[in-house]
Amino acid sequence: MERIIAGKSFKKRKPSPFEAVNDVKAGIMTLGGALILAIVIILTLIFVLNFLFPRGNGMQFIIIASLFVIGWGFYLNCVSERLKLNETELLFTSLIGKTIRIPLHDIISYKLTDFGIRLDGNMYLLEVAHSQKRKPEEIWLSPCWDNKDLAAFCSALNNVLDNLEQETINQE
Repeated sequence: MERIIAGKSFKKRKPSPFEAVNDVKAGIMTLGGALILAIVIILTLIFVLNFLFPRGNGMQFIIIASLFVIGWGFYLNCVSERLKLNETELLFTSLIGKTIRIPLHDIISYKLTDFGIRLDGNMYLLEVAHSQKRKPEEIWLSPCWDNKDLAAFCSALNNVLDNLEQETINQE
């Protein structure tokens, strides 16, 4: 007498209305990117005016110069973010932040959450649960991402994970 202890059924997902894209980058021409750019341009204008027409003490200039450098650094980091699917891994890179590599065969699940506009500047969170860590890998994405690009990337990730699952089932 045979008894099934555990099982998993393979179920094909509905095709996404978005064309799958394996390589997406954050963009300048998004609502979040335009907002950050406007703030950085205002900081730049204040910095230049304070440099040309010095008023007050040196501490004010140091604070304005610090905000100027931090603002441009944050903006350049935001627009340089990239999500990419290679043959064997999910890759996240940015100019200043750390590079995150997750092998595709280790991915258990993923979840993309849209938080809307937040004070810390992050609008999206991509949580990837994989077998190498207990907690899911959290990839915070800046406000410079377009929803359509993220949906197209998730569609490509779904296709890759479905193909890996199908290959695993065929090997058994």
